[in-house]
Amino acid sequence: MLLSVVIPIYQVEAYLEDCLARAALLPQEACELLLVDDCGTDGSTAIAQRFVQAHAHARLIRRARNGGLSAARNTGLDAAQGDYVYFLDSDDEPVPEALLALTREAARDGLDVAKARFVFFDDETGEETPGPAIAETPCMSGGALLAAQCRAGVYEPMVWQCVYRRAFLTEHGLRMAEGLLFEDELFQAPALLAAERAAASGRVILRYRQRAGSIMTSFARSSRWCASYLEVCRRLDALGRTLPPGAAGRALQKRVGQIALSVLKNIPAYGLPPDIAREAMDFARAHIGELSGYALRSGDALVAAQGLLMRLSPGAFVRLYGGNRHDAGCNSDKNRHDAGCNSDKTP
Repeated sequence: MLLSVVIPIYQVEAYLEDCLARAALLPQEACELLLVDDCGTDGSTAIAQRFVQAHAHARLIRRARNGGLSAARNTGLDAAQGDYVYFLDSDDEPVPEALLALTREAARDGLDVAKARFVFFDDETGEETPGPAIAETPCMSGGALLAAQCRAGVYEPMVWQCVYRRAFLTEHGLRMAEGLLFEDELFQAPALLAAERAAASGRVILRYRQRAGSIMTSFARSSRWCASYLEVCRRLDALGRTLPPGAAGRALQKRVGQIALSVLKNIPAYGLPPDIAREAMDFARAHIGELSGYALRSGDALVAAQGLLMRLSPGAFVRLYGGNRHDAGCNSDKNRHDAGCNSDKTP
């Protein structure tokens, strides 16, 4: 089997049928659809049950308890049988013909990771707008691809931009980080850095649904997202220290600095209630030395300058840069279903 499509399902009854209708166009002889039920309470399970009854290449996998987006993705990965794996969010819509073509090209060229493009579409109007205009590349190492996309300012960490060779993921023990927000950051960069063969395609393989107002309903409930940002920085920084000198390591170092700056930048960007904003600011001040240190060590003059201001005057930093979010896949505009974290995803 060529491709396993892993589709975590949680509280998405308003969107699931549209997602599955598009996924069903993937050919049965080449693809399997793994619907992972993460114990929601709406009508999503019933929709999934009807779908698998009508489509022989679909399976419904029910988790015993709600574990969140990362846990559901890992459950699907464990059950996958395809040569390649694609992680599809259940409120988005795949572009089946492009996804299949990308996977066939990846298999032909023996790629560990194949990355492609996406478009945004408005949940209310259906209007599409382009995502990052990533350049098509020949086969190269994943580290070289990471560095090239970072230099061009088009790197995004979202896993639904990529198909991954399943044996490659297994060989390197690559799994989603459970219990954290921004899990894509902790999967995508390590996967690329481990990949011997990777490439980017100009194909659009996903329509990314933009929903209004979900930052408030998710991140406004607590300041826990700050701790997840910091943990992402710690883990990626530790990974970077294992890399040999070179462009990939420099790109990762800069990215860690950008993510660190976002703890303060996103306090106003997320439109937080005053009490949650105060909690987030208190967290940032308590960890200002560590956060600013990542920016100061980023190797990028602008990121380092912002890091210095962050260290000297967090309040002035927020006034000057607040709302100017980093382009790093850690920011989101719609609800995600991580049980302990309520993770979102990024425009």
